[in-house]
Amino acid sequence: MTALVWFKRDLRIDDHQPLFQAAKTGAVLPLYIIEPDYWQQSDVSLRHWQFVAPALQQLNRQLTALGQPLLVIKGPATAVLRRLCRQFAISSVHSHEETGNLWTYQRDLAVKRLLHELNIPWQQYRQFAIFRKLADRDNWFNLADNWLKSAPAPAVTRLAFVTDSQWDLSELAPHRKTDLPLCTTVQNANAAQDTLSSFLQLRCVDYRRHISLPAKAVHSCSRLSPYISYGQLSLRRLQQQTFLVSKHSTEQRRQQGLQAFFSRLRWHCHFMQKLEDEPAIEFFNMHRGFDGLRENDFNPALFQAWQTGHSGYPLIDAAMRSLLATGWLHFRARAMLVAFASYHLWLHWRPLALHLAQCFVDYEPGIHYAQMQMQAGTTGINPNRMYNPVKQSQQKDADGRFIRQWLPELRQVPDSWLHTPWLMPAALQQRYACVIELDYPLPIVDLQQAQQHARARLSQWLKQHDKLHWQQQKQAVFVRHASRKRPVAKAVLNRQQLSFDW
Repeated sequence: MTALVWFKRDLRIDDHQPLFQAAKTGAVLPLYIIEPDYWQQSDVSLRHWQFVAPALQQLNRQLTALGQPLLVIKGPATAVLRRLCRQFAISSVHSHEETGNLWTYQRDLAVKRLLHELNIPWQQYRQFAIFRKLADRDNWFNLADNWLKSAPAPAVTRLAFVTDSQWDLSELAPHRKTDLPLCTTVQNANAAQDTLSSFLQLRCVDYRRHISLPAKAVHSCSRLSPYISYGQLSLRRLQQQTFLVSKHSTEQRRQQGLQAFFSRLRWHCHFMQKLEDEPAIEFFNMHRGFDGLRENDFNPALFQAWQTGHSGYPLIDAAMRSLLATGWLHFRARAMLVAFASYHLWLHWRPLALHLAQCFVDYEPGIHYAQMQMQAGTTGINPNRMYNPVKQSQQKDADGRFIRQWLPELRQVPDSWLHTPWLMPAALQQRYACVIELDYPLPIVDLQQAQQHARARLSQWLKQHDKLHWQQQKQAVFVRHASRKRPVAKAVLNRQQLSFDW
């Protein structure tokens, strides 16, 4: 009896239910498939592979130590699985459930049909507090809480040898015709445990104070997101460990930092459940009343300036250039980039989402698209957040440390002009080697005019829609996606007067 364990975005052996269950049945063939078509998708980039490749090598070392190395094959999943199931007389296939983009969803349907044809059972196990075919959100919090508190899967201590596996990732690496540049620096895929330990024991003390400060967040944030996205860390074990360290800590700042981190960990599954419940939000507005709001006004020149970090607003540009170089940003900067592009530049969120998905090394579809719509204001249930990039710059990077790090053309500009360099007199521009329009661009939009334009467009859009129908759609989004710890009676929702909160 040989069971095949299909590794996807779960590149670990700790708390791995599919591996544990498969090992109970007999020999195990662990498999990772490099799918060429996946790597051609518009939300994927080779900077993701830049992280995945060493993670696969580490997983292979872990599995080899158990007795059976990882098998890595390049090709369509259905073709690879068909061949392996016959070659090794596979009795069952085990994997984690995946809440990914539409392509992975359709791939899984094709695999399901194949395994049904071959009469091979496919057992899928929950990796996160995500529940398929959930009727509504009323009891989700309790379901999620119970699962996250449940015992992790027991460790597998030995695997029976099935076959040797020799592979070279340089030969198997995916290719793309066009792509973003690789990260100049990227997080070490083999440093998950070291990163976790340093955060829980040291860096968490400044988590609450520095989470929104770009120059300090890079150190004080957990930096665990890519390890969670590719499953090198178990979210269930991470939450339990965070809770225990916080509970037993005697230092107030460490307790506060870990409590704040723990609460944000709960957002992970909350947002992923949205895409699981409604895969269409990858492509369409969550509140369909926003259809047509921005689609016909897309300005390619504004989009290019935004995506390359040449908007003329220093904090916006520094955030984008930092992201392009490292593949990571703290949450406030991510939200600010989307809000600025959505409101001040009046760009539709879908092209923004694809660019950022390619940029983020920690790209997680289930979180990404729900957050994109939340920051773009198309959910209907979240307030519109028009971040003022100048005010954010003055408040979050007052000394210009982050801006100067990523915008070398502004390094000589003093603090008094750094956040609004276009206001410098010509003589000062020459003195500080930053001539506007030559060394650094003018703002691509006037801030005040852009804000007024966005508010006017939103107000006009609401006025031309039937208020009752709009509220009904908003209620439907709330019932399906809104966060709540206690059940919400639909009868009460139907009586609510849901306000227009522009």
